[in-house]
Amino acid sequence: MNPSNDIRICISPSQGKIIIEEQDGPVTTRKEVDQQSLISCFKNSLRTDDPGFSSGFLPLNCLSVWQGNEGKRFVLWHPKLYADMTLYDTPYPHFPIPRMVFGFSVDQAGTVSQCRIGVVADETPTPDTAMYHYPFSNVSEGSGHLCVGVNTMPTYKKLHKAVNLPAFLLSIPNNMHSYYKTHNKLGLEYRELMEHLKDKAPSYYYSDILIPNGWTLGKFIQN
Repeated sequence: MNPSNDIRICISPSQGKIIIEEQDGPVTTRKEVDQQSLISCFKNSLRTDDPGFSSGFLPLNCLSVWQGNEGKRFVLWHPKLYADMTLYDTPYPHFPIPRMVFGFSVDQAGTVSQCRIGVVADETPTPDTAMYHYPFSNVSEGSGHLCVGVNTMPTYKKLHKAVNLPAFLLSIPNNMHSYYKTHNKLGLEYRELMEHLKDKAPSYYYSDILIPNGWTLGKFIQN
């Protein structure tokens, strides 16, 4: 069809006919079409090119990405089993830790906020992976939000560099805020717990320390 021509669609419900009339100067061409052909024509005329969305290069072990108008939310799996931690002024270098996941937001400028930490089972993560109470401090019960105090969060102009965020968050000095001795099987106070764990293997958490919290990794990601 010439796009400059006049086209009319004549529908006769009583006869069940659809007639397409095309006017090209003095010549009128008529063509009968079926209902499905007409619907397909309408649908095709409404289609536009979809450029899609590219996330860019993501951090290693990225489990989930959510994109919104104000920024992005990520959940990372942290497979490392040792971290440099501090309780008040006491450093605990190369301290054993359980398997953890980290949730956080990044705004349009790349600044990190709304950090969360969760403890997961020692397995390849799936939505059904079981979770445990966080045994340390500064993390709220339930939601897993991390209190960072007066610490300034990093800005990542390149998202793949956010792979360094878990180590940074674990290195922030801890205090007694949001510490629950009921979140470890031995009922130890925080200082006792750190001293007890510093020479243990990471697997010791799963046999003697961690308490399930009833969550799954899927729920943590959606929260």
